[in-house]
Amino acid sequence: MFGMYRGLVVSGAILAGFGAFLIIIDLFVPLGASIFGLPISITGAVMFAVGFFREEPKPVEPEPGKKFCWYCMKQIPKEAVECPECSLPQHGPAE
Repeated sequence: MFGMYRGLVVSGAILAGFGAFLIIIDLFVPLGASIFGLPISITGAVMFAVGFFREEPKPVEPEPGKKFCWYCMKQIPKEAVECPECSLPQHGPAE
């Protein structure tokens, strides 16, 4: 069974649309934009197609009783006010 990576599908569609826009605009105002539009639209189409066969990435969660430091992204104790790794204060509520 395969899933769908919605973010990849949407970003591929946006990129393919922007590439198509560059190609179409080059027909009316010949500035050479289709040189960039063709690879952009091909890349967007590939991203769009691959997005239907890729799984959504799993969310990264800290171990029980820990949280991620806001600055260095290391796992630290949930009740820590200051990160033992980078010595920077933690802001916001401990989740």
